[in-house]
Amino acid sequence: MQTSRWSLGATVVALLVLVPCTTLAAQQALAPGARVRVKSDQVVAPVIGTFQGMRRDTVVVIEDGISAQLWTFTSGTIDRLEVSAGMHKGNRGPTTRYALIGAGAGAVAGWLVAVLLESSTSSKYNDVLSAAIGAGVGAGAGAAYGYRKLEERWAAVPIPRRIGIAPTRGGVRLGLSTSF
Repeated sequence: MQTSRWSLGATVVALLVLVPCTTLAAQQALAPGARVRVKSDQVVAPVIGTFQGMRRDTVVVIEDGISAQLWTFTSGTIDRLEVSAGMHKGNRGPTTRYALIGAGAGAVAGWLVAVLLESSTSSKYNDVLSAAIGAGVGAGAGAAYGYRKLEERWAAVPIPRRIGIAPTRGGVRLGLSTSF
């Protein structure tokens, strides 16, 4: 009997120590001043801006750009909250996009060079093969350029949990905000 009480007490103490640590770690990942992206049903496009903090159960973000606005989202309306992981190169999107652009430009340039050389010399060139070689060279050059383009990567973070006490006329109100 004594052992079960001791193990129950140790479990309760461990939970009381670990729960605030995990909440603190989640809040440290989302510090005021961090660059965030908020996806919500309230807006058409995600809002990218600077995280200002939490007010009760509301996330406050100042939007980046010329038309910067102060956005407030209640934790229940946020679909996804992400923090910037920095700018990275080697992304699939720009590499593919510039490889396709390079392939098209290279195919036109290869075909045009073949046509111009045929008209100025007595040699005959295969137009399709010249366009294919130009497309290959252009795709390689475009992919190399696209690989070096920087894009911002995002990491999902949980919405910080909040417990608040607010005075009311009839006494004190206890509020709890959680995320899953």
